[in-house]
Amino acid sequence: MNLLLDLLDPYNCPAIQSQALLVLVTSLLATPQNTRTFEHMDGLLTITGLFKDEDTTQGVKVKLLEFLYFYLMPEIPVVSPRRSPTKLANPSDRPSSASSSENGRASKKNIRSQEEKQYLLGKYLSNVDALVQDLQETAPFHSVAC
Repeated sequence: MNLLLDLLDPYNCPAIQSQALLVLVTSLLATPQNTRTFEHMDGLLTITGLFKDEDTTQGVKVKLLEFLYFYLMPEIPVVSPRRSPTKLANPSDRPSSASSSENGRASKKNIRSQEEKQYLLGKYLSNVDALVQDLQETAPFHSVAC
């Protein structure tokens, strides 16, 4: 994560910044733990700082705006696919109900609501409410299935 954020340095060329943003989105996609790491490492400050920098090219600013829309989308806990207990060859291979409920709690504890992310982003950017409203009205990623 630190390397990706370093690639977003204003002194890097726009092509590197754009590709770093693409890799960053890929690393955060359906992975709330990576998103929490991004937040913890001041990723929002890096993104908004680059967005506000007058030397940032228009093309990179568009990609940054797309990233902000992506970031503000509601998070969905990722459920890892499991084989049906009836398809397991050995009954001792079946997961216990306690372990499956623990897995459910673990995946949900890293989830932030859209409002929480809006608040975090609002520390660095003043028009977050307008971004969220636009995201809700236009639903730019609605047809994207993960």
